[in-house]
Amino acid sequence: MTTATHDDIVRLFPGIQDHTVLEILDTKATVDEIEATSLLLQNADEGLIEIKKREGDRINRLLNLLASSEIRPQENDDQ
Repeated sequence: MTTATHDDIVRLFPGIQDHTVLEILDTKATVDEIEATSLLLQNADEGLIEIKKREGDRINRLLNLLASSEIRPQENDDQ
């Protein structure tokens, strides 16, 4: 799997602050993991606590980083 790049993160989270991008890059998360995290955040009303219990440490760390930032995932209209 490919580790996410700065461009991947900005594509998924337009307007995200550089310090948050750096924190995400530090996790060495893959593009798939960041996309999964983005979907989880978009569907947070489905019980984010239960999701966090099921997911791995890296996705939990991404969820915490992104949930604490002011930026939200870009809405994906083709789903």
